[in-house]
Formats: sequence, structure tokens, C-alpha cells
Amino acid sequence: MSQPDLSSANPPGVLRSKPKTSIYTMLLLLALLALLLGCLFLYLEINQYGGFGAVKGKVSSLIPPVTHVVDFLV
Repeated sequence: MSQPDLSSANPPGVLRSKPKTSIYTMLLLLALLALLLGCLFLYLEINQYGGFGAVKGKVSSLIPPVTHVVDFLV
């Protein structure tokens, strides 16, 4: 393997400048902000209904469960 040419236009290492912030970086940060806000609103909504694992009110279904599967299939 040959040695790197130190007289080249873009030498490797610390002499390179930091890349500028692009529109894609800004879109990535905007998406992160939207996800964090969504998580915050979801947390607030869950707390409004009693927190994690709590169920307030009557839990019922509109259609009664099928108890006789054999009668249903015949």
C-alpha cells in the first residue's frame, strides 16, 4: 500500500472543514421534534384517562361473544 500524498488538495485528517448543515439535517430534526411532541401528547392523553393500566367506566362490546361455535358452524 502506498503512502498518502501530503501535497494533495484534500489531505485526510483534521484539516478538513466541517460540512454545512443541509436541508435534510433540518428535516431530520423537524421529524424528531414531531415524534417527541407526539409522545408528549400521547402521555398527556393517557394520564387524562387514569394513567397506564387504569380503565375507567364500563367496558362492553356491541355484539355479544359467540359462546357456541358448533351451533354457529352448523
